[in-house]
Amino acid sequence: MTPEIICNFGAVNLNLRIATIRILMLGMMTLMPSICFSRTSLDSLVLNRIWNYRRNYSQSVGGMEQNMYLRCTYGTDRRNPTLFLVPTMYTIAQGERAFIGESYCKMKFRDINDYDLQRQVVCGTIPRNRFTMSTMAKYFTPNLYGISIYPEQLLSPFHRSNHSVYRYRVSPSDDEGLAIVRFNPRVSNTQLVSGHAIVDIKTGHLLNVVFEGEFDMISFKVTAIMNREAIETQLPDRCITEARFKFMGNKVSAVFSAVYNCPTSLPDSLDEKEDRELMAILRPIPLKKMEEQIYQHYDSICEQQRDTIPADTTKTHRTNRMKEILWDIIGDNLINSTHAGSGPVTMHISPLLNPLYLGYSRSQGISYKLSLGLQYSWNSHRYLTLKPQFGYNFKLRQIYYTAPLRMTYNPKRNGYAEIRWANGNRISSGALVDDIHRQMGDAFEVPEYKDESITLVNNVVAFDWLEIMAGMVYHRRQSTDRNLMHELGRPEEYRSFAPLLTLHLSPWLKGPMLTVNYERCFKNALRSNLDYERWEFDASFKRKMNSLRFFNLRVGAGLYTQRSSDFFVDYKNFRDNNLPTGWEDDWSGQFQLLNSQWYNDSDYYLRGHASYESPLLALTWLPWAGRVIETERIYVSALSIEHTRPYFEIGYGFTNRYFSTGIFASFLDYNFQKFGCKFTVELFRRW
Repeated sequence: MTPEIICNFGAVNLNLRIATIRILMLGMMTLMPSICFSRTSLDSLVLNRIWNYRRNYSQSVGGMEQNMYLRCTYGTDRRNPTLFLVPTMYTIAQGERAFIGESYCKMKFRDINDYDLQRQVVCGTIPRNRFTMSTMAKYFTPNLYGISIYPEQLLSPFHRSNHSVYRYRVSPSDDEGLAIVRFNPRVSNTQLVSGHAIVDIKTGHLLNVVFEGEFDMISFKVTAIMNREAIETQLPDRCITEARFKFMGNKVSAVFSAVYNCPTSLPDSLDEKEDRELMAILRPIPLKKMEEQIYQHYDSICEQQRDTIPADTTKTHRTNRMKEILWDIIGDNLINSTHAGSGPVTMHISPLLNPLYLGYSRSQGISYKLSLGLQYSWNSHRYLTLKPQFGYNFKLRQIYYTAPLRMTYNPKRNGYAEIRWANGNRISSGALVDDIHRQMGDAFEVPEYKDESITLVNNVVAFDWLEIMAGMVYHRRQSTDRNLMHELGRPEEYRSFAPLLTLHLSPWLKGPMLTVNYERCFKNALRSNLDYERWEFDASFKRKMNSLRFFNLRVGAGLYTQRSSDFFVDYKNFRDNNLPTGWEDDWSGQFQLLNSQWYNDSDYYLRGHASYESPLLALTWLPWAGRVIETERIYVSALSIEHTRPYFEIGYGFTNRYFSTGIFASFLDYNFQKFGCKFTVELFRRW
């Protein structure tokens, strides 16, 4: 073969190899989009079917009744006397290290996160079968397809509106027709969870779900086993929650096992019957060896105590037993809310050492309050309630109280008659101060006035869009220095008696609530020495958006169309609040830095408040601090009154497991005025 032919043959082989490589590379480049598209298609297919499952297959659980078996085991790995300060944990703060409690319950659902739980049969080793660590009750029934897994907390990865805060990875399961969905939060925050789920690819039905997280000082891992047969329900067949609680050196571990759809139904009249033998019959799952050992140890201790009590020391034993119960009652009531009574008479007392009612603001300093509730029921449609509140302001050294006695005669129409006795803030009218200063000089200190009032009203919903309240109010404003006011020739008391009318209008299903208040005071009626006519208008709107976000808007106006005196302007909707309120109350509808005299120093007012609330706003994205921040809020408020330039407040606040705080700045005529803050304790608020 000639050299030319050999060279040509080699060139041909080289060209063929290059062409083959190009074809292979082109084929791979052609297949790559298909591979990526297949992966993307699987992710999108499964996730969209999960997000659409409730709409396509599930039915509402409203009105459903189920029998549920609940088993709780507790281990106090480490404890000290501060465990007594934790609500509902008093019962396991002493004695044995391990406890078990069992309940057979009847559940009546209004919604998946709104149900009544009646404990019908109970047993266990916890003293008096108390429900310890009751905050965990909401972890028994997760709302996996909802925006939040539990009421107003923990954004669910299985709702479409939350997909931007989670990362997902979908892979086929070894079982045909199933997929494994793994999810992790994009940012470390207490409102997000991580875990995995086994999903039916055809329907998007969650079969098994495991997720874990940390909220309100509790680290938890939840395993929910759903019903594979009936896909029409959102409820699990079984839910196991492993929890760990740490607080000031205390470490408590707990396991809660809930079994739904138990076959045995008990009479409704059966209520918290202590019967271990009956529980052994009702129990749908057997006890574990460790749980049996807890019972055996408890039985042996009880038997030893019975054997060591001589006949002649029975009286002493009873005395010691009474002391134990008494100390338990005292300790429990100091920390926990008290609910007592059955039948027609019931009572509720807030705990005496409750930090939730402790608050601070720049204008009022530290304040504290206590609430009490009493109810007498003739039947479900007619009952009498007394719900007094008492408060003390440490800065002003004042005691406040309000005692409403209400007779409800038509709860369906919110029909009630109420008489309320209360004292308000100590007030000083700006007009009165200026008048006395003109007479006595600016250095003269004008005493304040105490304000007591009695209000008698009747309320009823006349139509679905109209609620009417009519009645009368009597105010007695008494000087704190009666002798001085007498020397100045001023009235020692200002009294007013006025009929009132309040209309609440809601003409739109999801629109704002409109309120109209009218009050007319008659001079010389019941010794009244004031004469006035007042109108107030208010509109409040709260819009709930996706991912636990809220927008609050409130605007209002008030004016006096007649006044016989410039003293003691007293508006209903524009006033200072003397009792501390928490994050969930009216932070969004109050001025935080406004001088208290401004509330009663004008013939009219125009005000507006707006706030935006979100669990993932700004600070939640910080590496360390953002992990424990539950919710953030931005505030904007504006006010216009007589003889004063426009007033504004802007603020930022956040809440976590320990406290809520807000930082505010005020501006008068667009010029900065001052900074201030508000602080309330949120420790164990959900407990």
